[in-house]
Amino acid sequence: MRILSENAQRELDNRLPDTLTSRQFEVLNRLYFVGDQTASELAAAFDVSAPSMSQMITRLRLEGVIETSRKSDDARAKLVRITEYGKGILESTVQSLMSGFEPVEEALGNTRLQHLLQELESVHGALSGAASKTTGKDADAEP
Repeated sequence: MRILSENAQRELDNRLPDTLTSRQFEVLNRLYFVGDQTASELAAAFDVSAPSMSQMITRLRLEGVIETSRKSDDARAKLVRITEYGKGILESTVQSLMSGFEPVEEALGNTRLQHLLQELESVHGALSGAASKTTGKDADAEP
C-alpha cells in the first residue's frame, strides 16, 4: 500500500501546476465534489487548525482558484467556493493523471484494471472503517 501511495503522490506532484501543492489540490477537489464549504468545515475535513486553513485559503484565493464570500446566515463565516479557473485546473490535472493509467491499462487490460480498482476501493473502505473506529471519525466522511 505504501508503494502505491508513494507512486500516486509522485504522479500527482509531477502533474500539478507549480503554483499548487497536493494538499491545496485536495481542497480544490473537495470543493469541486462536495460544494461550497466554510473555512471551519474545510479545517475539520482536513484535520488542520483554523489558522492553517485560513492561510491556505488566502494562498488559493490569490492564485484565483477559489473565491470567498460571507455566509448569508452568519456574516462572521466565510464561504469558500471553487472558481471556474480552479475547476479548469482541477479537470486538466485529473485528465493528465488519467493518461498516466494508459500504460497500466495496456499491461493489465481494461477488465483486470477495473477489477483491481474495485478491490483497491474495498481495501480503502475497510481501512477507513478501521481508522474511524480507532479515531472516532466517520468512515464515510470525505478526507
